[in-house]
Amino acid sequence: MPSTRKIKKENNEVDDEEAENPETESKKQSFIVKDPTQWLFFTKDEVIKPDPNKNNETVVCGLRHPRTGQKCLFLFTNEDKDIYEIVQFKEEYRSWFIGETIQHDGSIFLTTQVDPVFLILPYLIKAAQSEKFMTLDQTVCDDDFPECQRLQSCCQPELLEHVADVKGDDDFKVYRFNKDKTLSWLKLKTENVCKVLERKNICVSGAKTSELIQSKATEDEYMRYAYGIVSDYLSTEMSSALREHLGIPVVTEKRPSDAKNPPSKRAKLEDITPSEDYSSNVKQDDKSNKGKQTTAQKKLEKVDKSGMKSMMSFFSPKTKS
Repeated sequence: MPSTRKIKKENNEVDDEEAENPETESKKQSFIVKDPTQWLFFTKDEVIKPDPNKNNETVVCGLRHPRTGQKCLFLFTNEDKDIYEIVQFKEEYRSWFIGETIQHDGSIFLTTQVDPVFLILPYLIKAAQSEKFMTLDQTVCDDDFPECQRLQSCCQPELLEHVADVKGDDDFKVYRFNKDKTLSWLKLKTENVCKVLERKNICVSGAKTSELIQSKATEDEYMRYAYGIVSDYLSTEMSSALREHLGIPVVTEKRPSDAKNPPSKRAKLEDITPSEDYSSNVKQDDKSNKGKQTTAQKKLEKVDKSGMKSMMSFFSPKTKS
C-alpha cells in the first residue's frame, strides 16, 4: 500500500505523489503569505533583553495619541517605567523574503522612546475643566483605552510638576493642569531639540541634494524645525500656544510670481487696452499699400475700359423679358 504521508507547510498540505510532480514542487518551494504572522521590527537590545532582577515583560498596547486622539501602538518595558512609540515605515511597492516565503507586507516597525508627560498632558487638560485638584488615577482614565493606566507607573510625580500644580505629600498627591508651567516646560524641550539638531548639523531646509550646495541653517530655522518635532505630540491648541510663546511667526505659502506663470492665452482682447493713442501719427498712403505691379497690369491700366463689360457679367443669370 503506497504511503499517504503528507508534507505540511503553513497550512498547505501536499501528498507524496503531488510532491513528485515538478509543477507542485515549484509551488511548494516559495509562496506568498497573504496574512503575515511575522513582521520586521527594529529596536534596541535593552528594550527586549530580559533582566533577571526585574520583571522586564514587554507589553504592546494601544493608547490615544496626544495630537490626533486616534489609536497608536506603544511598547512598555522595564516594569512599565519606559515607554516607546511604535512607528511604521511603509512604502507601496516593497516586500520581504523570509526563509522560503515572500511576505507582501514590506513595512518596517521602529521604536522611539517618548516622554510619558506628553501622553498624560491631554488628560490633565481635560480634567482642568472642573478646576479641581484630582489624583492621577482619576485624571488618567479612558474607557476606550484602559491600558492608559500603565502611564501612572512610567510618569514620576516630579515630572508632572513641570506641567501641573501639585498638592499633598508622598503618600497622597493631587494635580491640576497649569498652562504657564506647561509652556515653559515645552519651551525648554524645544530649545534642547534645537541644540541637538544644530550640534549634529541636521538639514532642516528641505533642499534636495541634487540642488545647490547646502548652507548651514540659521538658528531661527533650527528653532522652527524643533518646534515642529515637539508639536507632533501636542494638540492643535497647545501647538498654537507654544508657537506664540516662542515668538515664531506664522508662515504663509507664497504664490508663484507672475513671471513664472504668465497670464492665460485665452484672455479677453477687450480687457487689453493701449495706454496711448498711436493712430494719430499714422499716415494713410494708398500707394504704399499697393504691391508691385507687373508690366501687363500697368498696360491694362492705360487701356480705355469704357463700354466694356466685366468678366463676372457673363456668369450672371439672364434677366427675363
